[in-house]
Amino acid sequence: MTPFRSISACIIGNVLEWYEFSLFVYLAPTIAKLFFPAENYITSLMLTFLVFASGFIIRPFSAIILGYFGDRVGRAKTLKATILLLSVSSIVTGCLPVYASVGIVSTLLLVVCRLVQGFCIGGEFAGAMIYLTESARPKRRAFVSAMTNNGSNTGILLAIAACMVFSHALSPAAFTLYGWRLLFILGGLLGLVGLWLRRDMSESDVFKAIQEKARQKYTPISYVIRHQWRRLFGIFFILVISACGSYVLMGYLSTYLNVFLSVPLSKAYQIQTLFTLASLLLVPVFGYLNDRYGRRPVMLFSLMGYLLLTLPIFEWLQFSVSVWVLLPLAVFYSAEQASTPVIISEMLPGKGRYTGVSIAYNLAMTLIGGTAGFLNTALIRYFHDNMMIAFYIMACAFISGVFVLFFFPQDIGYQSNLAKL
Repeated sequence: MTPFRSISACIIGNVLEWYEFSLFVYLAPTIAKLFFPAENYITSLMLTFLVFASGFIIRPFSAIILGYFGDRVGRAKTLKATILLLSVSSIVTGCLPVYASVGIVSTLLLVVCRLVQGFCIGGEFAGAMIYLTESARPKRRAFVSAMTNNGSNTGILLAIAACMVFSHALSPAAFTLYGWRLLFILGGLLGLVGLWLRRDMSESDVFKAIQEKARQKYTPISYVIRHQWRRLFGIFFILVISACGSYVLMGYLSTYLNVFLSVPLSKAYQIQTLFTLASLLLVPVFGYLNDRYGRRPVMLFSLMGYLLLTLPIFEWLQFSVSVWVLLPLAVFYSAEQASTPVIISEMLPGKGRYTGVSIAYNLAMTLIGGTAGFLNTALIRYFHDNMMIAFYIMACAFISGVFVLFFFPQDIGYQSNLAKL
């Protein structure tokens, strides 16, 4: 495969993953009405975000299973299986009956679909970032691996753009009746295209070298827990802000604007689209800066920006809802997204890399990302304060900042040997 073809085949799974999860968040107001009818709309919305979170519950367990196959059988083979299951579950979601037709059964079927998607994603994103990191030249490792998060941004952009187009093209009644279904089915078809692109994806040279060196049999989960547990904690803490940014700024933001700031849904989608587009353009820039100046300085720039400017940005947003107000957050988000894939891949040795990164990544996404929509809605409702979302983001930045300032490993950088055991 050519380098471009290899990157495209690798990141399309991330495109589908984030298209699916972003779509669910952006359609939360519609899904709440169709699957969780209740007298109190905020209650319906919170129940919808709980179902969204259910897809994360299984991810740490699937990380162990898919991580084992990724470390022992191969990165490429595992990535082919995950994108197939993701595609099927997306199409099935678009065909589900609603609560008015079959009652609670519709809710249970929706949960099952989220669990299947969560299982697949437990190995998809980590596998893709590891594959790209291992395949890239050392001095371009951050730039290339950052394309996984740009795949995520592309998926988010496709989801929000599709929602915006369909919400404009269809009447509210038609969108509620079948528009949302078409959006999920289109995602499944995109995944099948990704499977075709991955049909002849080969294993990375680094993985082949690791397999040749690892003469003795080993169990990846046992190895990383016994010998790399400190690094697992480090990966988790550095991913706290990544999970927050991905699921609050890239997922929950449009719902926040619509529900709590009374912004029309179409305008909220427009703002989310422009925010995502800005990140899509900025991630490669910060990937280049990572390779040029190092991982730690770029991460510190992002974290300090979050801590210093999140509160005034959201204060300003209460009076002037505009993408220009949010643009600094897009900058900080992009700097972090360009840094984390290469950092967490370089933090672990080769033979347990897929398993260890998958476990830490999915724990962070489950505990921080999966609950972000529900927690922010609950906090705002409980304190009657729209600024709780800003305090949430700052708290996550502080946690990751402590690790980067005081516990950042010295062996992280393009000189690191990814093939070491």
